[in-house]
Amino acid sequence: MIEQVALAALVAWCLQLALAYWQARRFYRDVSRLRRLGPCATAMAGGRYRGRTYVVLVAHPKRRTILAARQLSGFTVFARLRPLPQVEGCPLDELLVFEKLGALGLKPRLVEAVRAAAGTLQETFERQTAEVASGGSVLPPRTSLQPLA
Repeated sequence: MIEQVALAALVAWCLQLALAYWQARRFYRDVSRLRRLGPCATAMAGGRYRGRTYVVLVAHPKRRTILAARQLSGFTVFARLRPLPQVEGCPLDELLVFEKLGALGLKPRLVEAVRAAAGTLQETFERQTAEVASGGSVLPPRTSLQPLA
């Protein structure tokens, strides 16, 4: 009897690991497609017991506006990246202000994740600006999700 329970628990654990691996592969495949558009940042908000929300933002490096925004939230391994149209097209500076994000009608956990990703993008752009000032160069963003030839 104990052996059967232990075996069932082991099988359930292995199935959970396989499904989590499958979800992670899907997530990273989708993120790699988004990275072709330009600089990309991923952030997470929430915790183990409240649930987690992941956000992926892609911004235009010169205009500093959001080209694409996606969110991943859900309690199952079948959750997928979904578009976040409220954030797309917004200036990056507005996403760093809590009140402006709250006005978009986003949930608090989603606001936290968007602010974290926007902060990462802002730091990246500031670092790139410093590199360009010292003689480096920045490639323009892609505008299509088509694979590179």
